[in-house]
Amino acid sequence: MKAENSSRDTIFIKSLNKLAHYAGKSNVLVKMKPGEYTISAIKIGGLSVFKRDKTSKRKDDFRIGSLIHFSGNNSSYFLSGVVINIDAKLHNNFSKSEFSEVLVSGSNNYINGLKARDIGEHVPANRVQMLRIMGDNNTIENADLFVHGSTPYGYGHLLGKGKNALVPLHKHSVLLVEGTNTKLLGCKVVTHAYGHGIFMQGAVNTLLKDCYVEGKMRATNDMLAETSGLAFDAGFKSDYPPGKIMPNQIKSLSEDGIRTYGSGGLNGRRTKGVTVINCTVKNMRSGFDLSANLPPTKVVGSTAIGCQEKGFSIGTDGVIKDSKGDAMYGPIITFVGNNVKNCVVDLELVDTVSTYNVSRLAEINGSGHQITFRNYQGNKRSIVSPIVFGESFWNDVHRFRIPDAKHGDYSGAANIKLFNYTGMPVLLNDLTSNCTVTNIDK
Repeated sequence: MKAENSSRDTIFIKSLNKLAHYAGKSNVLVKMKPGEYTISAIKIGGLSVFKRDKTSKRKDDFRIGSLIHFSGNNSSYFLSGVVINIDAKLHNNFSKSEFSEVLVSGSNNYINGLKARDIGEHVPANRVQMLRIMGDNNTIENADLFVHGSTPYGYGHLLGKGKNALVPLHKHSVLLVEGTNTKLLGCKVVTHAYGHGIFMQGAVNTLLKDCYVEGKMRATNDMLAETSGLAFDAGFKSDYPPGKIMPNQIKSLSEDGIRTYGSGGLNGRRTKGVTVINCTVKNMRSGFDLSANLPPTKVVGSTAIGCQEKGFSIGTDGVIKDSKGDAMYGPIITFVGNNVKNCVVDLELVDTVSTYNVSRLAEINGSGHQITFRNYQGNKRSIVSPIVFGESFWNDVHRFRIPDAKHGDYSGAANIKLFNYTGMPVLLNDLTSNCTVTNIDK
């Protein structure tokens, strides 16, 4: 916890209007009276316009609406015991811009104890995040964020997530990092919306420590039983292979738990440098999807529970150690492409299983990795699933969408060493070369 600066007088406040006021001030130390507060009108916030850097490929101004905007610098805010309820009807405002319920564009700030809740299911007019960190050298500690309201919700990514989605998209993510040297400490994110938990776009040198992200799962049998709704109206088609919603599967209703994109922010810079320590992701599409950023990438002491598409994913030179996942609904780890190189991975396989089939326990692609899989607490998985070299879900999707795509565009494994202590079988397909497998059944 950051020490309070005794050289500054503490400002005691007891209203959201005061919080919004002092959020725009620099060099202040603010403590808010514990209690529940409600934002029911956008008049507390406003529209902000940011100029892009000359290096940006885009020349238009960036416009974003917010309710609470921390635009000052070098300030500290202590909000322990404060609960901010946000009327989800406000999601319909700022329809011609992006919208972040809480925006941090200032730098060198410390915000402790931010607890915010969406109240209601109103769908956003545009893309929404509950908390967006644009500024540099900010620390967010003990945030507790819960979001509602998005479309489509209830079908995971089955109806699409990009420009070719089968239905209109109005996503609501939780926490977006775009700045440099951001620290997220002890933050909790729970999402009942279609969007990411914590994600980074153009962020540089981000630390996540002791954070928790949780979504919800839903069986496809429940989706197929609907007699109205988005999936029904779309004829239960899907943007994923085999092109329709299949029975007897289970999907996360949100997107990825902790995720990086290749670039972003005001100036479209590359995302670079992520350290994740002692974090947990539960029931999200992917647990830790850190494959798009530039190195360094390091995941230590972290856990993926019940994630649908994969527990972990990292890019070139990435490191995962002292971490574990259950592979209950999908692979414990996926190397999404064949261009990922020289990763060091030591993962424990938790033996929890489900009635849903896991066709690949791990999807290994790329080159030069050293990978070790062990059984968590020595408990062997009761359902056999193979560790597979040279295959990946993303390659399956690519070939489904582009039927004449070359076999192996996104998969293939070479010069990889695997030490397998799990007792699970290993399959090396035709896209595998010079890989060595050491099976040690304990």
